[in-house]
Amino acid sequence: MGKFMATYEKTKRELLEEMRAKREAKKQAKLKAARRKRLTVLFTLVAIVTVTFGAVYNVSAKEITITEIDEFAGTNETKTVKTLSDNVETALEKHGVNINETDRLNVPVEKAISDNDDIVIKRGKRVTIKAGDCECVVTVTKVNVRDALVEAGYIPGEHDVISANGDTLAEGDTIELVSISHTDEIVTEAIPRTVEYVDDPNLLQGTERVIDEGQDGIKEISHKVTYQDGEEAAREAVSENIIVEARNKVIARGTAVPTPEPKSVFTAKPRISDDGGTINGHSYSRKITMTATAYSAAPEENGGGTCSALGTPLSYGIVAVDPRVIPLGSKVYVTSADGSWTYGVASAEDTGGAIKGNKIDLCYPDGSNGFGKRSCVVYVLN
Repeated sequence: MGKFMATYEKTKRELLEEMRAKREAKKQAKLKAARRKRLTVLFTLVAIVTVTFGAVYNVSAKEITITEIDEFAGTNETKTVKTLSDNVETALEKHGVNINETDRLNVPVEKAISDNDDIVIKRGKRVTIKAGDCECVVTVTKVNVRDALVEAGYIPGEHDVISANGDTLAEGDTIELVSISHTDEIVTEAIPRTVEYVDDPNLLQGTERVIDEGQDGIKEISHKVTYQDGEEAAREAVSENIIVEARNKVIARGTAVPTPEPKSVFTAKPRISDDGGTINGHSYSRKITMTATAYSAAPEENGGGTCSALGTPLSYGIVAVDPRVIPLGSKVYVTSADGSWTYGVASAEDTGGAIKGNKIDLCYPDGSNGFGKRSCVVYVLN
């Protein structure tokens, strides 16, 4: 009996444990079912909220296009995004687009965002531009050197020289612009007269006389002048136009052999032919007793000049006369009345304020040597 009761108690406990386990399983099943129901409701609510928010976002957000151009890096990227930002600056920031102070935008950063806005960012770079005496640091977005100059406000001329420290601004950061200009200039110049010599048998050798002073000519020369940064760099003559022809200066050059100057004014008595028609072999038409004086070739003795009245440089063999007594240009032979001195053959080419009537002034280039006044006979030669 005792054994039976022990078995009965054991079976009873097992049944009770089984019943508790079943009740716990049912409880857990109900809890899981309830959790699944709550999750289903939650997921449904989330889906409803997500759909609703998405619909609201899609209705409120604005679609914009952002283009980034970097010529220096050789990139050009465009993307279309939706944004709830109020202005350009915050929209770019929210989409990871940074703006530097050297960059250029096609719209102000404070501009309000509108639907379908196109925002273009051009990446910039600082470069140094040297033009003439000016050196400026500017910001450009163009990689091509000439395009960068134009962007910076420099308009290169057709002949201007552009150089940089790189083929493009991707490699360099300095541009030098040399302004080249051309202009046509007309310059008036003199055409120097030339000297022309002609022989004159009536002048002594070594003497000259100006027949015609001549005249310088005038010509116009057209030049093509090149300027670099305002300074003349080159000049090229392209044409000439004669305005006034030059006229040669003509000088007569003496070819007559001069009578040698005697070593002394005192010579042997000249030989006069018996018939009175010749003197020392020279035929004469008449003879005149005159008073002789002497003068030098010094300018102070000749009114500041050094030539005779006929334009011949003063030298031995030229005498001054009164043209009313002996015509200018006459050949004469001068000797003393007693034959104690002889001047010889001379040319009557000069005059003087004190030479009036039967007076004659004999030229001694180096000085009269105290000649004083002397009586003489003048033979007018044929």
